[in-house]
Parts: sequence; C-alpha cells; structure tokens
Amino acid sequence: MPSGGTGDVLRDNLTRYVVAYLERTGLSVRELARRARDPISGLSPSHGWVNDIVSNAMERAPDLRRLRALAAAMGEPVENLARLAAAQWLGVEVTEVPVDSDEWLAVRVPPGLDEQGRERLRRMAVDLARHMET
Repeated sequence: MPSGGTGDVLRDNLTRYVVAYLERTGLSVRELARRARDPISGLSPSHGWVNDIVSNAMERAPDLRRLRALAAAMGEPVENLARLAAAQWLGVEVTEVPVDSDEWLAVRVPPGLDEQGRERLRRMAVDLARHMET
C-alpha cells in the first residue's frame, strides 16, 4: 500500500510532476527508465522503480542516486526533484527564495498556505536575508 511517507495523508508531489512530464513529452515509463542514469554513480533505476514513482506506490523516499538519475532523464535539476520528494515522503514543503544573483535560501512553507501567502512569505524572507547582510 502506498504511504507517501506521511501516514494517513497521501501526498503525490513528485508523482504528479513525473506524470505531467510523461504527458507533456509523450514518453512512456519504460522510455523514461531507459534514459535514467545517475551521472555520478552510473546507477540506472529499473522500469519497476520508475513505475512505482508514477503510480505513487513507493513506501520510502527515493535515495539521491535514483533522484539524480531521474533528474538527468528529465533534464531537471536534482534539487527540484529532491524538494518534491521531501514534500511527498516527509511532508515538508520548501520554496527557494532568490536573495541576489548567486544566493538563495530555502524556506519551509506552512501547510495550507495559499499563493498570496506564499508570495508574502517569499518577500519577508528576502527582506530578512537582505537585512542580515547589513
């Protein structure tokens, strides 16, 4: 039984993202799995593993090697997939807030915060980060 890592509350952040990618590109799960290879370790996750992501049937969060492989196959930064996995399996949603051209900070998003609240949170985080620099 899929747990999404959060007990009774099923989350599917990474699952929805990968499914949307497959729909957008027209790739099959098998084709995505064939493309997946971790650029550091060389690990290639199985078709079954990718299928478990797509069907939200994984009991545990994926390890970093598999996330890197999936990110490489999708042409995505691994940080994006790691953030989605954290939300799905750990129930922790974070957002990146750019501070300047080469710095950013991650902020935990309170559960249930709407988009207007998220934008206020981002502005407050940027203001705080800039204040800390002075």
